[in-house]
Amino acid sequence: MRRALFAALLLPLSLFPAPRAHASSKQADDKSTAPVTGSLVIAPQFASAGPFSEGLAAVQVGEDQGWKWGYIDRSGSFVIPPQFDDAGAFSEGLAAVRIGDKATGRWGFIDRTGNIAISPNWDHVTPFSRGLSVVRTGNVVTGKERIINRQGKYTSDLKAGILLPCGNGLTLVGVNVGWTESAAIRHFGFIDQSGDFVIKPEFDDAFCFTEGVAAVRVGDPDTGKWGYIDTTGKFVLGPRWGFAYPFRNGTATVAFASSLKNKWGVIDKSGTEIIPLQFPEPVNFHDGLALVSSTAYGWGTDPGGNTKLLADTRYTFIDESGSTPIGSQWRSAAAFSQGLAPVLVGESPTGKWGYIDKRGQLAVSPQFGAARPFAEGLAAVLVIDDQTSKWGYISR
Repeated sequence: MRRALFAALLLPLSLFPAPRAHASSKQADDKSTAPVTGSLVIAPQFASAGPFSEGLAAVQVGEDQGWKWGYIDRSGSFVIPPQFDDAGAFSEGLAAVRIGDKATGRWGFIDRTGNIAISPNWDHVTPFSRGLSVVRTGNVVTGKERIINRQGKYTSDLKAGILLPCGNGLTLVGVNVGWTESAAIRHFGFIDQSGDFVIKPEFDDAFCFTEGVAAVRVGDPDTGKWGYIDTTGKFVLGPRWGFAYPFRNGTATVAFASSLKNKWGVIDKSGTEIIPLQFPEPVNFHDGLALVSSTAYGWGTDPGGNTKLLADTRYTFIDESGSTPIGSQWRSAAAFSQGLAPVLVGESPTGKWGYIDKRGQLAVSPQFGAARPFAEGLAAVLVIDDQTSKWGYISR
């Protein structure tokens, strides 16, 4: 249930700008104050840096300042001083922060002033979405998950199971029927606003409804199959996939086998494969393109001089028809955001990161030790010189 519960809670809610000039530290026009795409607008000075969200970004200062996390604004100034042992992005006015070390620390939430809004009580939390967060007490294997609201109150208890409002007048209910070492065993159904079951709890896992259907599983996580039901609880696409995500824009990402051997592709509302089930990871579209990988195997010599079967993994992008509008293959890459995607040019560890546009052409020249997707017009990049390695931000 863990995978479906996290994804169900974080479901949107629910994105080509024209390509711009290559990276430069100069202004695009002497008469303009707008920086050129790729210009460093926040100097490299951080030990680590996260994406901007709601106008703020979590950044980490170095050893001389205790490896603490705080939050900066778009000018690069701290608005919440470095004081946390880990920190996430803001969502719905709250950001997850950890107090204490990785082994014994606990996660809670702060508001935009830096004040603790929900006390740190958990070993793991997810960002708030639709006013709810999944929290876990204990480790990822044996820990117990529950859901809290913005006041930090549980919306259900361990005995009653899971209650997850879906935003369409129905609430996804997971009724506890037993326990294993790794998780609760639950049966899932849906209740209406009066609290009555409109779909009985007879499924072994489920997502909320999107576009009139809900992905549900029949059977255990390893051998069970996923399909899609309508709001009466009847299957419109019978259970046949090893995993299935909710529909968005008329398509859904599915896998044909168990969680140990998934091959992913995309189906339409009729269940027809519009992108064959062939990729080793879920096919998730951003800006109309999805990052996919392929691995070729061959015999070669490892760094120690031993002959081994070596894997050569390359990344490229496909559009929603499954074609590859960007023919180049990259050693590593990340998803498109705001019309650009980070790609690694060359071989690791000597290769450099830059950004390509949706034609596959470099919009920001390869020059960074690492690069992250754009968010709110800025992207975190790692600038390496002879003496230092620091994160800063470039402009879109």
